[in-house]
Amino acid sequence: MSATPSLRYPAPRSKAEVACEYVRERVLLGELKPGERVRISRIAAELGFSDIPVREGVKRLEAEGLLEFETHKGAVVTTLHPHDIEEMFAIRGELEALAVTRASRSINRDQLDHLRELLEEMELAEREGRVEDYGELNREFHFAIYEAQPYQRLLALIRDYWNSTDWCRRIFVGDAHSVRASAAEHRGIYEALVVGDGDKAAELLRQQKRRAGAWLLEHADKDEPRRPSQRRRRRSGA
Repeated sequence: MSATPSLRYPAPRSKAEVACEYVRERVLLGELKPGERVRISRIAAELGFSDIPVREGVKRLEAEGLLEFETHKGAVVTTLHPHDIEEMFAIRGELEALAVTRASRSINRDQLDHLRELLEEMELAEREGRVEDYGELNREFHFAIYEAQPYQRLLALIRDYWNSTDWCRRIFVGDAHSVRASAAEHRGIYEALVVGDGDKAAELLRQQKRRAGAWLLEHADKDEPRRPSQRRRRRSGA
């Protein structure tokens, strides 16, 4: 008698997880602006929750860097000084270059086939102007690579940095030229992995992060007013 296949169901999300994702999306969509206070009671009322799980969800976003705590205001949407942007993208470039180098040594044919499918979906989304879909596929493409390498601590660090800079997606996807450049870069990274050239894939990844950081520094101020983060002022003692 054949064994009955086991069914796997997604684990139910807690209210704190729901609140965390709800606030995250509002930040990424620009509904909550840099420097704007996140009002716990208002979010709780919108979700039909008590304040407690919303406060827990907000603390998770503070840990990721998407929100920060300010005295007398509480949680606010993080705003970044240009130095912060340069630093984060420089760190991301090196971490992700290491991951793609390691992935080039262990990635298998099935994983490469999945990357090719994602790449084709991304290119189609770019041609059709589906920028939000492109942004989601972009993240999926990168993490399909990073999950093909063996260093779990490295993967966790990369995920933390992606989460703390995920608000950039709202700015990037509004620029067609940036999306086209991104699509070409992903094609190059994929082709390098196919032939096992980890060094080339890593250098292309670094170039991508340098371009993205430079583009963001040029355009972020045009998208919305920014100010040095409160966290930076506290560190400097100002």
